[in-house]
Amino acid sequence: MEALRPDAFLKELADQREAMWVKMTAEKKSYGAEKPLTQKVMIRRLQFGVVMERRAAEVTARWIPHVPDLDIQHALAEYVANELKHAAILRERITELNEEPDALWEKPLKDLKNLWDYHGSLGSFCELLASVQYGHEEFFPRTSKSFIQRVEPLDPRTASIYRDTLLADEEAHEWLAPEALRRYALDAEMQRRCVEALRKGCELFARAIQGFNQATPNEIS
Repeated sequence: MEALRPDAFLKELADQREAMWVKMTAEKKSYGAEKPLTQKVMIRRLQFGVVMERRAAEVTARWIPHVPDLDIQHALAEYVANELKHAAILRERITELNEEPDALWEKPLKDLKNLWDYHGSLGSFCELLASVQYGHEEFFPRTSKSFIQRVEPLDPRTASIYRDTLLADEEAHEWLAPEALRRYALDAEMQRRCVEALRKGCELFARAIQGFNQATPNEIS
C-alpha cells in the first residue's frame, strides 16, 4: 500500500476520531455522563483532570529529545509545560475546596490506567501525537464547554479556570499535532501505525470516561 498524501492521511485520522466521538455521544446517557452536578461530582471531575493533564505531559516529555525540528521540539516542550501547569492549577483548586487532589492519581481507575499505560507503550512520537494530541484531546474542548455551562452556577471559579486557562492554552497548540504528522508520518507503515494508535487510544479513552462516570466514590478513593 502506498503512503497517503498528508491531507488524505490527516482526514483518515479525523474520520476515525469523529466516528468514536459519535459512538461516545450515543452511549454517554447510558452511564450518567450528564448526571446533575454536585460539589462531589465536580471535585471528582477535577481529580480526573489532574491525572489526564499530568499523564499527558509525562508520556509526551520523553519524546522531546527525538524531535528533529527545533520549532516542533520547542512547541512540544511548551505543550508539556502547559499540561503540568494545568495539573497544578486543578490540584490547587481541589485543595481550596478542602478535598484530596490526588485521589485518582494514587489509586487510579483501571480503565484510566490502561489508557495511559497504552500511550506510554507506543513506539514512536508520531503514534503518540496521533493518539493523544490529534485523537482524544480533540474531545477536550467539546466536553469542557459542556462542563463549564453546567458548573458555572455551582462554582464560577472552577468554570473560569476551564474557560480562561485550560481551553485557552489548548487552542494555542492545536496546530502542533497536524503539523508534526505532516512532516514525519510519511511512509505507509507509519501512517498505518498512527491510525491504529488513534483508534485504540480513542477506544481506551471512551472506556476511561465510562468507567469514571460509573464508579462510586468508594471505588475511586
